[in-house]
Amino acid sequence: MSVPHTLRTPTPARSSIAGRIASGAGAYGYAQAVSIGTQLVALPLFLHHWDMATYGTWLALSALPFYLSLADAGISTASSNQMIGLIAQGQKARAAEVFQSAVAFLSCVSLLVLLVVGGVLLLLPSTALQAPQWKEVLMLLSISVVLSLFCSLAEVIYKATGGYAAGTYLVTTGRLVDWAGGLTGLVLTQTFIGVATGALLARLVYTLLAVGLSQRRTDFLRWGVRQASVADIRQAAAPGALFLSLSLTNALSLQGFTLLVAATLGPAATAVFNTYRTVARIVVQVTNALSNPLWPELTALKGQQDDGAFWRLYRRANRLGLAIAAAGALLVYGVSPWLLELWTHGQIPFTATSMALFLLYAAVCSATQVPRVVLMSINRHGGLAWQSLMAAVVSLVVAWLVWDHAGMAGVVGAMLLGEALVWLTATRAVKSLRSTKAAA
Repeated sequence: MSVPHTLRTPTPARSSIAGRIASGAGAYGYAQAVSIGTQLVALPLFLHHWDMATYGTWLALSALPFYLSLADAGISTASSNQMIGLIAQGQKARAAEVFQSAVAFLSCVSLLVLLVVGGVLLLLPSTALQAPQWKEVLMLLSISVVLSLFCSLAEVIYKATGGYAAGTYLVTTGRLVDWAGGLTGLVLTQTFIGVATGALLARLVYTLLAVGLSQRRTDFLRWGVRQASVADIRQAAAPGALFLSLSLTNALSLQGFTLLVAATLGPAATAVFNTYRTVARIVVQVTNALSNPLWPELTALKGQQDDGAFWRLYRRANRLGLAIAAAGALLVYGVSPWLLELWTHGQIPFTATSMALFLLYAAVCSATQVPRVVLMSINRHGGLAWQSLMAAVVSLVVAWLVWDHAGMAGVVGAMLLGEALVWLTATRAVKSLRSTKAAA
């Protein structure tokens, strides 16, 4: 990965919006290639060293620390939005203050979270979970998650200064290094503690590298806390809480269902469920390659008060996103029997009805991505945040009520219900926002 040159004055005219979005889409494509590729490689490797039940137990165990990724309370994302707007207006000094406030907040919260996790693990009895050295594993994984938050904060510097693509490459490579460290631990030890230790060591080295690289990006956004202020943290708190709600929704929708399936249908079913969902969500990831690079562009257009360009960009992106959702679902359905056979070496068979349900869920989720990004890019995601959280809770409750009678099909149906509610909320919110702007 090349090291970006020092950025002194971002100049949007250097490249068109379409060019930057295309560059961002390429970076996001790299991110998804890494995400999909690592899973394609990891599954057969894990199953080579462990049986299905052991692998399912690891999936459930490693899903728990994911919730610590919510520790920054959405402050980093809210601060990124604010910094993009300030830089677009030429207020680089204020942007630097906002960044250092985010650094101070994340440092304090990370320390507190790790102390709480360590205390809770000490108090819990060793028999609480039936997994070897589960306390040590959870602690190591928790530290890895906290370190990844600082890597994401380094990405904020890139996003705020017009370098969405470079920032995506940076944070994605971190996930790749983390994954490689974990697999190294697996091959060397075949134990949970070995996987967790390998991942942590890799994450620690890469986080230090990411912080150093981000300092070479710009001459005005510097790591430190001397310019931090409580006022900036408070200003980011309200939109940050809403981003936190969306992150919690995502956690409930992904890790929550993994834990639910593990608790109800068992470890082997968890491996099948995660594999099918991973294949289906290829459609979502392709749409995200379009929607995620839109975010900083929409935020900058809003900061420049160019509403005409803002809504033109949204309309084009939304039409393309819907086309990707429909065509992608059909394409993935066609190749999924071959993909499952190749990926799992026949250990997880193709079932037409199950894959169709998973892909219908993925298509609805995919159709939601562009409207969601529009609302989040301008901090108008209040209704979306709380209603999405409620939809996630409702879908989990429905899944819990029907799993005994409907099995995995009932669980996936509940997931589809939750995503349909989120799509309805997001599209109605964008339509209302457009109507309000037109009336004004």
